[in-house]
Amino acid sequence: MVRFLGSMEVSSGESTDVIYETMRHILAARAIHNVFRMTESHLLVTCDCLKLIDPQTQVTRLRFPLSSVVLCASHQENKRLLGFVLQCSGSRAEGRPVSVCYVFESNNEGEKICDSVGLAKQIAFHSDMDRRATVKQKELDKEKERQQEEISKQKQIEKDLEEQSRLIAASSRPNQAGGEAQGLVLSNSQSEDSDTGEEGKKKGESEA
Repeated sequence: MVRFLGSMEVSSGESTDVIYETMRHILAARAIHNVFRMTESHLLVTCDCLKLIDPQTQVTRLRFPLSSVVLCASHQENKRLLGFVLQCSGSRAEGRPVSVCYVFESNNEGEKICDSVGLAKQIAFHSDMDRRATVKQKELDKEKERQQEEISKQKQIEKDLEEQSRLIAASSRPNQAGGEAQGLVLSNSQSEDSDTGEEGKKKGESEA
């Protein structure tokens, strides 16, 4: 269970000093204006977000993406106080991101809550790295599959060309065979004519 004390826009979230300074300002402002009422909520820490849940209705009052939490720390002296800095999606007039520090008072030690937030961010980080690795592997597998398809297409084209060349070579063989046969017929005719001439010559010599 946590109680919301207040929030302030801060210059940056690079140091825990920002959280300590915000705590000091908020506690001083509450004391000056005699503000003692605090809204209680359940703080749920997950690998995706931080949720402030109404303990009566279980309705989510606020939800902060875990990726937007840039800093979390408990008070150095009052361990029940904790704060975290979120980088909001809005921007300043000059275009820089807006950082807001939220301060709470918890029933337990704030340091344990901060440890839970830190652990959740580590888990989320490794989960995101695994997801990126999986996506990258899928892209590599897809590219490998595409290359295999290209190789298969190329092999099929080469096979088709080889088959066409074989068919062309086979279709030209009957013409060559016909030419050889015609040459053989001509040779036989010439041989017969030669034989006939020899016989006539011999016959003429006999009659003489």
